[in-house]
Amino acid sequence: MSTQLDMKMKLKQYEQTVIDYLGQQGGHFIIASDDQSFVGILRATILKQLAVNSDALTAISDPDYILKVIRDTSVRRKNLVVFIERMMHGKDTSLLVRQVKNTFANVKIIVLTGETERQRLVLLHEIGADNFISKPISMNTLIEKIAFTIKPQGKLGQLIDAAKALVAQGNFETALKASRKILELKPNSAAGFLVMGDAWQGLGKLDKARESYEQASDNANLYMEPLKKLADLHRLTGNMSERLRYLEKLDELSPLNVERKVDMGEIHVELGNEERAEELFATAVQQATKDALTYIGEISQKIATVYSSRDPEKAEKYYRQALDAKGSHLDHTDIATFNRLGIALRRQGKWQDAILEYEKALHITPDDDNLMYNMSMAFAEGRQFPQACQTVNRILKRTPAFGSKDKTLSYNIGIIFSRCRDNAEARRFFENALNIDPDFEKARKALDVLQG
Repeated sequence: MSTQLDMKMKLKQYEQTVIDYLGQQGGHFIIASDDQSFVGILRATILKQLAVNSDALTAISDPDYILKVIRDTSVRRKNLVVFIERMMHGKDTSLLVRQVKNTFANVKIIVLTGETERQRLVLLHEIGADNFISKPISMNTLIEKIAFTIKPQGKLGQLIDAAKALVAQGNFETALKASRKILELKPNSAAGFLVMGDAWQGLGKLDKARESYEQASDNANLYMEPLKKLADLHRLTGNMSERLRYLEKLDELSPLNVERKVDMGEIHVELGNEERAEELFATAVQQATKDALTYIGEISQKIATVYSSRDPEKAEKYYRQALDAKGSHLDHTDIATFNRLGIALRRQGKWQDAILEYEKALHITPDDDNLMYNMSMAFAEGRQFPQACQTVNRILKRTPAFGSKDKTLSYNIGIIFSRCRDNAEARRFFENALNIDPDFEKARKALDVLQG
């Protein structure tokens, strides 16, 4: 009971934080998204849950206008929270996140994502994302995420924010005192040592700044900010070897940062390590190329999806372009494209070509049941029933429950077994389809034929 009460009180606290931000603090939300479902949830959260006027939200569906809308809104509003899709209109928004953070000091950024690789999120955090929202999300969780993005919800976090503000104002002596208060409240606080380092650096005491940053790093192994501060400090003092050491640590944590690899390569050139410099430059170019090709692939896939149900031949063309764009960089994230290409080929009667594509995909993910199921269907469409049965049996050996919760999958597997004259297995799958949906007429007829 007390736990539920605590949760309700916390939610009220989070709600009040957001209401105050949009009211007293002159805050505003900008959402850059082509996901109308999420836009609707955010709008309903503001209007219904928080009872705030709809003027507090501006929605943009075209990424080309984001910077202009932020600039125009900044004239009227002191503080902004920008919600931005990680991918918008098929385009990665990482560069846009960096531009917004570098241009506007009063903007907090929340990146909206589905499933994505961890390294990509680390890079987004490094270049300016203040928080992330994985969709779908409930209203209460959304309010909590926004509240923590706007300001820390505990005493310690508020002290840290106040100390950072003192550093930004150039009030380094007071910031130093504030950092000591943070460390009294929480000894070994990485954030406390970080602010202390900033204060010492502002006072021109670089040795003490370095010691504070090192303590911050020692107390938070995965905290990138102290490492970045140390790398910048050693750049100021001209200690290239130490700067390189911290850049390498950062590269381990966030390996997708192309610009850092160039910085590391530049130091190796100055140190006379030409071979290592060339390796880093080559890796940087390779990563930048991969990012560009990924964008081309995503655009091609989006076009293919437009044609998928209307024109399988054109869909095939663009799915192939999407895969060709990735070249040697194909990975598990491309399996869905292989599946869609296979379906486009099967709709044209090209079942053999579909099987070739499924086999390519299985080299990437050998244990993908859905891929193998689609392959079995292609074999069946080509009337190669022994191969279809063999493929289904491979799936069921690994995943005995495959298809048991889907009437269509059960029916299709039953048809494959019936064509192979494995009546016992065929009956099992037809009966399962009817258990799921007693009115499934096709399964009923197939079972009658089998029993007749």
